[in-house]
Amino acid sequence: MQTTLLYLCTLCLAFFNCGDPTSEAQQSSTDKTQFRAATFNIRYDADADEQSGNGWDLRKGAVSDVIRNHQFDVFGTQEGDANQLADLKGLLPGFDYVGHPYGGKGDLHNCATFYRTALFEVLDSGVFWFSETPDEPSIGWDATDRRICNWTKFKVKETGKEFFFFNVHFYWRLEVAKRESGPLLVRKVKEIAGEAPAICVGDFNSTVETSQVKAIKTLLDDAYDRSKTPRQGVENTNLGGGVFQGEPKNRIDYIFLTPHFEVEDYKVISDIYNGDHYPSDHLPVTSLLTF
Repeated sequence: MQTTLLYLCTLCLAFFNCGDPTSEAQQSSTDKTQFRAATFNIRYDADADEQSGNGWDLRKGAVSDVIRNHQFDVFGTQEGDANQLADLKGLLPGFDYVGHPYGGKGDLHNCATFYRTALFEVLDSGVFWFSETPDEPSIGWDATDRRICNWTKFKVKETGKEFFFFNVHFYWRLEVAKRESGPLLVRKVKEIAGEAPAICVGDFNSTVETSQVKAIKTLLDDAYDRSKTPRQGVENTNLGGGVFQGEPKNRIDYIFLTPHFEVEDYKVISDIYNGDHYPSDHLPVTSLLTF
């Protein structure tokens, strides 16, 4: 009799577990988390900035304050020299970064992606150059220096979901390099990420009406357009090379993403320090994402 009752109980448990729509596997596939993504061209450590009173030693505390105060979780930096990245890592406990020099080993400027180690695990990373030979350190088209995209594949520790994060810096002056970089970026994102969720941030040195930005928007959405709530902050993001005061001139820093992400907000941060100085010659852009 006891054996029969035990058998019947086992059958009942099996039946109810099979029909349970909130089983562990299904929960993990529907779990969502929120994190704040951002892009921030931090301006390289230039001698001229020291002379004008905007040197990195004066700015670095303000840069890290922006990141902390606005609670960035994963963000791309552009232009940062090795000493700047080391300083930021020291000023931002709980963060690590994945980066690559623009010109390969020994080059100072770096595209680095910082992330909270408690939230994300790095699964893979790589780099390509904006040129006719993107898989090797190279200068593209009519540019005069190397420009890159550093990419990282992350796993969200809380949910196990994976996504790609592309961190971009386009060439800034001549038009052919900028124009050709858009379609190349689209091709490489497809090649690297496939159909997986992807975020692409950076300093694109291109306004929204340019052919290169239009090319990117054939694959990725602009967080500026996708925000569920009214956009916050000023419109434009670029102050001009080595300019740390005044009004930003145009919007050239972006957060692009696939439809896998819900964009809860969008803001351009214009925090100042030392009176009326910005921490960099670009304003950071950030969005809270649900994924």
